[in-house]
Amino acid sequence: MLTTLPEFFDKEHEDLLREFEGAQILREYRAAAWQNAVRMPFPGKKDEAWRRISLDALLSTPLEFFPDKKAHLPAGTGISAREAVFYAGTLATGLGINEARLEPALEQAGVIFRDYADVERGDPLLLADINGKVVPPADSKFAAAASALADRGVFLHIPARFRIEKPLLARLAASNPGSAAFTHNIIKLEAGASAVVVLDFASDGAAKQTENGLHAGILEIHLGEGADLTLVELQKFGPKLWNITHERAILERDARLHWVYGALGAALSKNFIETSLIGEGAEVKMHGFYFAGGEQVFDLDTQQNHLAARTNSDLLYKGAAAGSSKTVWEGMIYVDPQAMQTDGFQTNRNLVLSAGAEVSALPGLEILADDVRCSHGATIGKLDEDELFYLQTRGIPRVEAEQLIIEGFFGEITAQVPIAELQSEITEIIKARFELAVQR
Repeated sequence: MLTTLPEFFDKEHEDLLREFEGAQILREYRAAAWQNAVRMPFPGKKDEAWRRISLDALLSTPLEFFPDKKAHLPAGTGISAREAVFYAGTLATGLGINEARLEPALEQAGVIFRDYADVERGDPLLLADINGKVVPPADSKFAAAASALADRGVFLHIPARFRIEKPLLARLAASNPGSAAFTHNIIKLEAGASAVVVLDFASDGAAKQTENGLHAGILEIHLGEGADLTLVELQKFGPKLWNITHERAILERDARLHWVYGALGAALSKNFIETSLIGEGAEVKMHGFYFAGGEQVFDLDTQQNHLAARTNSDLLYKGAAAGSSKTVWEGMIYVDPQAMQTDGFQTNRNLVLSAGAEVSALPGLEILADDVRCSHGATIGKLDEDELFYLQTRGIPRVEAEQLIIEGFFGEITAQVPIAELQSEITEIIKARFELAVQR
């Protein structure tokens, strides 16, 4: 049955949570989250974090909230044997698909890499230990809805001091056309554990998607003492999907996180991407890229929280906007009074590729400690005419010269992806986005 978001949350839905299996403690978690979702207002222009985008189209469009789970397999969301060879484990999950593979040695070591719903049914206590501890349902109405209604997602647990040499790949088909989907994703590395993880978000039909859809998701990352995670997260949703996520990582003493985030798809994508360094010596690097075209809207809200002494964070996000698209990056470095000898840096660079594009960059600092080194900066500009002239004098046509400059611009970020095949794939996507922008 189709219904709008406001109509959906106006109803009590007494039987809403009955289809979710699991231990009593998880049913209570979902029920409490649902009550939050019902009570909390939709964010709007009066909310600082949301005032630069409009949710009017999302709130007025009827969606299907519980599509038939026997629906067709989302096209292109599985993982081929040719692709899987580069990974120690793969997971594909979505409406009508749930495929997981993990090398036997990892299973024997106690690594768990499965769909969230499978873990809820089979090992609920694993979830009870972390559900809502990193991203509380009270973060927003959408975070509460995802906490209550998630029926898929990634769950990764790596035991203490176990190091996975080859990367892991998880592909999530988060929404079918015309429907709403909710995901809950958890990555937990115990003390001294290490891994490289790729999260690939896609939707059925990709560029051919014609019906609006919604994905609301949460990502909870917990890194124990001395744990080391490299996370590559790619958002490649179809052009008619609205995407709203709350994503947060907590780092204990001497933990390391390298988080590469790429936004390329969706009609509107609003993302909260936050790191909290709660243990001394914790360190995070955040690299991001986004390329908006047509009428796309990207709003990325990053937060670096230094809550312990001798912690380090370094953020570099780069974006481009073409057509009549809109991009917003808003960043904040927060330094707690006890977080002495902190280093915190953030930089945002943007290219405006057409007269109709709109770009906003809003760096921020809130420093409550004395002995720190923190800085921020942001730039918004066009393609460098001197660079273009130089390339043209070497016989390169202007359009090709523009493409080369854009590839070089994003190359500083894509080079951070530790998988050569994935680097090449991302570069090709960026190239295709530029070609589409030129055609328009």
